Amino acid sequence: MFVMSVLMTVAFIVDVSALSIVFTALYVIAFGVTLGPLVASSLCIGMNWLCNLIVGVAYPYISDALDDYAYVPFVVLLAIFFLLALKLVSETSGKSAEEILAEYDSRREK
Repeated sequence: MFVMSVLMTVAFIVDVSALSIVFTALYVIAFGVTLGPLVASSLCIGMNWLCNLIVGVAYPYISDALDDYAYVPFVVLLAIFFLLALKLVSETSGKSAEEILAEYDSRREK
């Protein structure tokens, strides 16, 4: 993966996009055959279990306190996360890579 990273950097510097694609694909393949996906999957699964544990432990207390409105806190959180996704995740359909990069660069400058 280190070698592919170096070669990708060289391909970007000399501006040969075909080589950039090849080295990126080789990087992904090299990542896939190592323990990288296992570690990433483990982190995601661990976070999922932790969040489920928090909800499972907290729900009886929320249910006792709010009775029929026990799902309102979850609805509010989902609405907040939805609005954050609308604001922070850009629509990329039909845009070129340059347009997408320009949009993210303009966001970074703010």
